[in-house]
Amino acid sequence: MSYLSRILEEKKLEAGELQKERPEQRYVELQRSLAPTRDFTASLRRSDGGLRLIAEVKKASPSRGIIVADFDPVAIARRYGELGAAAYSVLTDRLFFQGSNEYLQLVSSSFPLPVLRKDFIIDESQIFESRLIGADAILLIVAALEPSQLGDYLQLAAAIGLHVLVEVHDHNELDRALEKGAPVIGVNNRDLKDFSLKLETSLSLRPFIPSGVVAVSESGMKSSADIAFIAQASFDAVLIGEGLHTSAELRGITWS
Repeated sequence: MSYLSRILEEKKLEAGELQKERPEQRYVELQRSLAPTRDFTASLRRSDGGLRLIAEVKKASPSRGIIVADFDPVAIARRYGELGAAAYSVLTDRLFFQGSNEYLQLVSSSFPLPVLRKDFIIDESQIFESRLIGADAILLIVAALEPSQLGDYLQLAAAIGLHVLVEVHDHNELDRALEKGAPVIGVNNRDLKDFSLKLETSLSLRPFIPSGVVAVSESGMKSSADIAFIAQASFDAVLIGEGLHTSAELRGITWS
C-alpha cells in the first residue's frame, strides 16, 4: 500500500469522527465573530521578480521520521518570518506528520502572515474546521479527490473565505485542477506513492500553467542551486519544509 493510500484510509476514519462534532454548525454559529482570512493568493504573486516563500512549520514526515526534535512552532515561524517568508504552511496531520491543529492556531494568532493548513482534505467537515482553527488557506490534493469533490470543495472554500492551494503531480491532475478553476496550483515534486523526489516534475508542468494562475513548486529544494533551478522556470513561489530545517544555505537566502 502506498503512503497516500495509507494516509487516506486514516483520514476517512478521522473525518467520520470529526463529523460528529458538527463543524459546519459551529461555523454557522461563530462566523460573525471569526477574523477575516488573510490573502494567501495575493501574497504569493511574483510581482517584483523574486520568488515568494511559503515556509512550512514541520515536525516530522512518514519517510524521514522526526525532523525537528525540539519542536517550537512559534519560534520556527518567527525565524521564517525574519527570512522574508510570504506565508506559512503548518502541518495538522497528527499520525503521519506529528502535526496538530494547535500548532496552526499558535502560528496563525502570533503572526500577520497568511497560514496554509497542510493536511489531507477529503471531507467538507475538514474545510469548516480549517476556518474555525484560523487557517487562511487549505490544501486540496487532486490525487486524493474525485473531480466532483475538487470542484465542490473549491466552491465551499471560497464561500467561507478560505483560499486554496490545489496540488498536482502530473499532466492529468493539472488538467483537472485547471478545469475546476484552481486559482493557485502547487506542483509537488514528491511522489505521494513512494515519497521519492524529482525537481524536474515542476519544470515539466510549468509551461502548462496559465499566466493568470499562481504557480507554486513544492518539496525537494535543498540548496540555492535548486531555488535558481525553479526560479528560472518562472514559478511565483516555492513551498519548503524540510529544506529550511536542514539547509543553512536555504536559510541564508534573502526572500522577497
